[in-house]
Amino acid sequence: MQDNKLIKALVLNAQLGNNSAFEQLYQITIDPIYALILRLTGDPSSAEILTKKTYVDAWQKISQKDEFASILGWFKKNAIGTVLAEKSEEKKSTGAMDEKFFQANPLERYIQDLEFRNKLIYVLHDIENFSFEEISELTGISNDEIKTLLVNTRENLISLTEE
Repeated sequence: MQDNKLIKALVLNAQLGNNSAFEQLYQITIDPIYALILRLTGDPSSAEILTKKTYVDAWQKISQKDEFASILGWFKKNAIGTVLAEKSEEKKSTGAMDEKFFQANPLERYIQDLEFRNKLIYVLHDIENFSFEEISELTGISNDEIKTLLVNTRENLISLTEE
């Protein structure tokens, strides 16, 4: 999503403390942010909690948003940071996967079965279209390691879907 004049005005107003402007930004971005977090956690309950936390944190940091960053990209980076912080606290996901969600698309189930690092790299690059540089900046993983993890993850997913 490229920010248009309305989005830029909403961001500016939110940065000035306008709750209504931030609420509109929330409404515009909530679906892709929740989907990203759900893919990374595999648990709707955790995804809801982490999505709320992402927006609370984003409200507190909206004044720091770079004027050149798209608002959706900025929210996604905040969401990833929130998920990574949560994962470092709990180390292993304990939430139960929602069977209805995964029955709709078997690939989503296979993605959830990946180790978290592989899942993170795959989702950010192949689903969310983050560049290797952006992923490296967010995760601290080198570009070469990201590429290796991505190749291995793709091969793993292909073999799982062929079974």
